[in-house]
Amino acid sequence: MHIVKKHFLIAAVAFLAPQLAVSDSLVDIYESALENDPVLRAARATFNADREGKNISRAALLPQLSISGEYKESETNDSSPLFGTAGTIDSDGASYSASLSQAIFDMPSWYRFQGSKSLSESARAQFAADQQSLIIRVSDAYFNVLRAYDNMQTRNAEERAIQRQLEQTRERFEVGLLPVTDVHEAQAVYDDAVVNSLEAQGALNIAFEQLQVFTGEEHNVLAGLAEKFEATNPTPLSNSEWVDFAIGNNYPLKVAKLGKDAAYNNAKAAAAARLPKVTGSATYFDSDSDGTRYGSTFDSQQDGNSFAISVTMPIWLGGSLDAQRRQAKQRSLASDEGYIATKRNTVQAARSLHQLVLTNTARVKARAQSITSADSALQATQAGYEVGTRNIVDVLVAQRTVFQARRNFANARYDYILSMMGLKEVAGQLSPDDVYELNAWLDPQLVINKAANQ
Repeated sequence: MHIVKKHFLIAAVAFLAPQLAVSDSLVDIYESALENDPVLRAARATFNADREGKNISRAALLPQLSISGEYKESETNDSSPLFGTAGTIDSDGASYSASLSQAIFDMPSWYRFQGSKSLSESARAQFAADQQSLIIRVSDAYFNVLRAYDNMQTRNAEERAIQRQLEQTRERFEVGLLPVTDVHEAQAVYDDAVVNSLEAQGALNIAFEQLQVFTGEEHNVLAGLAEKFEATNPTPLSNSEWVDFAIGNNYPLKVAKLGKDAAYNNAKAAAAARLPKVTGSATYFDSDSDGTRYGSTFDSQQDGNSFAISVTMPIWLGGSLDAQRRQAKQRSLASDEGYIATKRNTVQAARSLHQLVLTNTARVKARAQSITSADSALQATQAGYEVGTRNIVDVLVAQRTVFQARRNFANARYDYILSMMGLKEVAGQLSPDDVYELNAWLDPQLVINKAANQ
């Protein structure tokens, strides 16, 4: 008896071990992805690189200081004397200089600097968009796991229910209460249910593996969405207000506008390339050399300074200036049109997603009611089957309708969550706070376990 109890305890612990594992939440994966997602890390590096453009272009407008120095030793043997002299020249010397220059009038550099400021701000807006994209990607992957798990659970339950129905049908056939065609019908439905269960398990494994892309770690236990979660209409409810949010805050739209501004300034810089450039400069130099020349020693010291203002103006450079001006103008026009297209698409996306959220809110409520209706229909069909007014096909269809209703309800909840987050992203309202608020609806007691399904 003690041995039996011991084995029973071991088996119970082995069964409950996965359930006792600490589940990862949406916040856990999101915070890990902030540090480990390669896409976001690449976006961060791109942002840090692109924002240096302003400093690079500004350098052309700031003072330029350089120094140089040289130490030289030389020895020359003169074997072809001139004017009756011959011998060796041996010398060494040191020199250094410092020069300072400052652009006084340089319109192309000024416009390029203005354009680079827009590009630096564009890089900041793009990185903000990439951060929002991470929230969407992590949330989508997380709830895809929950979606796949719910689908697998209903598929497995459906398979078990159909299996029981198949067993009952065989028993009735064996005692002559049903024809063999009912057995064949039930067997075909059961075989299809088995395949659907296998597909659902495979989809769950794939969904779990997708999380590893963001963090580089395995996540085998997640927290499920609480049953008390409710789908509510967006606040504010007005479609036009969400459109206004999108026009004022959408990050890809900001990127397009700043890119348009940069292209405009680049076009002005190209048009100003024919203007004169005025530069002021100051130079100081010092040199000291000594040695022997044809037996005589010498020592030379020089130092001095100079100040200059130079004016340069291109007259003809093979037509390149005109070509660059035309090219920059067309690129500016292309950026204008790109901004218009982005704005229109943003407005359309805000309207569409707003409508989708409203639809998904209603769909969640409708799907919940459909479960009740499907359960009631199944009970009625089973009662009719017992008295002979319904056949086995009717029962199987009613059973599958119940499980389909449950899958539809689960999918509707996840579709609502993702559409709501998509609306906030388009409106520029999505932030890490949304992740934490959504995480509060997760229930650690609802364990979504990968290992239990392998």
